[in-house]
Amino acid sequence: MKTFHPVKATRLLSSLILAGALILVNTPGLQAQNLVTNSNFTGGSYTGWSTSSSIEVNPQTTYGGPSSSIYVTEIDVERTLNQQVCILPGLSYTFTYQATRRPQSGTPTHPGIQVKVTGTTSNTDYVNTIQPYTNTTWVVQSNTFTITIPAGSTDKKVNIQFASNNNSSTYGILIWDIELAPASTNLLSIAGPATSGISTPNNFSLTNSPAGVSYSWSFSADASQASSTSATPSNISWASLGTKNVNVAVSNSVCMMASYSKAVTVSTTLPVQLGSFTGAIKDNSGQLTWVSEKEADGRYFVIERSANGVDFDSIGMVASLNAAVAYTYHYTDKTMAEGNNYYRLRHVDRDDAIFFSQIITLDNNTTVINNAKMNLFPNPAVSTLNYNITSEKAGQVAIRIFTPSGICVMTSQVQLSAGVNQQSINIGHLSNGSYFMKVADIQGNFQYTQAFVKI
Repeated sequence: MKTFHPVKATRLLSSLILAGALILVNTPGLQAQNLVTNSNFTGGSYTGWSTSSSIEVNPQTTYGGPSSSIYVTEIDVERTLNQQVCILPGLSYTFTYQATRRPQSGTPTHPGIQVKVTGTTSNTDYVNTIQPYTNTTWVVQSNTFTITIPAGSTDKKVNIQFASNNNSSTYGILIWDIELAPASTNLLSIAGPATSGISTPNNFSLTNSPAGVSYSWSFSADASQASSTSATPSNISWASLGTKNVNVAVSNSVCMMASYSKAVTVSTTLPVQLGSFTGAIKDNSGQLTWVSEKEADGRYFVIERSANGVDFDSIGMVASLNAAVAYTYHYTDKTMAEGNNYYRLRHVDRDDAIFFSQIITLDNNTTVINNAKMNLFPNPAVSTLNYNITSEKAGQVAIRIFTPSGICVMTSQVQLSAGVNQQSINIGHLSNGSYFMKVADIQGNFQYTQAFVKI
C-alpha cells in the first residue's frame, strides 16, 4: 500500500505516568526505530550505503535547496544507491523517504526514480515503483509505503535500492531522510515496570516480537542477573537506589535487527509486595485475584480500570488486611465494557505512600463479528500450535499471543480466505505456562481470543 504526504508524519509520542513511594516518574513514549544506517548522509558521509556506481552527497544548497546543513544524494544516469537492512519476518514496516526534482537548468523535464525494497533471499519485491517528478521549484515530496514480511519468509534482510528512470542526464532526483522502521501497528518496545523497589522482582518482555527471534538482554550493575537470552526474563531486581537501564538486542538467525532500552527507577522499599495479579472472565464479569506477599501498614487497594491502558478510573476498593503471611484478595467487576478492559491496583499505606501494580488485560469479547470461529490444537502444545479459523470472508488478520498478565510476547499477520483456514505458529521459544492467542482483523472490527498452555 502506498500513500503520499505533503510533510513527514510526526513521530508517535506518549507519556506513561507511574508512582512509587510518592515518586512521580515520566517515561518517554514509544518511537519506531529507524533500521537504515546513515539515512541522512550525516556531514556528507555515505557510510553504510553501497552501490555499483559513484555516490554524490552535498548540502541542499548545492542543488538550489534551502538548507546548508541537510545533506542529500542525487540519483541520475550515473548514480544509483542501495543498502541491505536487517528485518524480522512476521512484522510490518513503514518505508519512507523524501525527494524532489533538482530545480536547476539542465535537469530533464520529467525525470524519475525506480524505488525497490527486495528480499535478499526470496527476491520478492515488497516495493517496486517508478516515481516521476515535475516540480520546477524546490518542492519536497514525502513518500510512504507499508510493507509486510510474511511470518514464514526466508528473508532476514531486504535491499533498498534507488535507480534513475527516464533520465539520460547527470541532473536528476535528490533524496534524503530514508527510513525503514516497524509500523505503528507493531512497534517493538520493552514491556515492564518503570518503577521498582529495592530487591523487588520484575518481569520484562519485548512487545510485538514475532517468532524466530533471539534475545540478548542486559541489566544495570547490581541487578540480580547481568544478562539473559530468554524472551521473558523474570525476577530481575536491583540492590540499590537510582535509575537502572534494561537493554535488549533483537536478532534473527542472520543479523541483529535493532536494540531497545528502558529506564527503571528504583526507589525506597515499596509499601506492598505483590506475588501475582491475575484475572479471568466468568459470566461477563471480570474476576480479579491478587496475592500480597508483604504489606507495610497498608490502608487499602483501589481497583482501577481503563479502556485504552493509559487513562484509568477507580471502580472499587478493598481494605488491606496486613496479614503476617501471604494473603489472596478477590474483586469482581460486574460492569465490564465490551472489548479490552485494562486493570491495575493502587495500594495506599498509612503514610499515604502509593504503589501501582502491573497492568493486566481482560478481553470481554461478548460479540463475535463476521461469524468467525477458532479452534486451537494440540492444547497443551509443545512447539507447534495449530489453529482452525472459519471466516465469512477473506482478509488479513493479526495474530498476537499474550501472557495472563497482558504482556504481548508474539505477533504476526496472515491472510485468511473465506471458509475454513488451518494455520500453525511456532511457540517453541516461549516459556512453559498459560497464554492467550488473539486473532483480530486489521480494521479492528473482528476479534477472537482463546487460551492455551505451552509445555
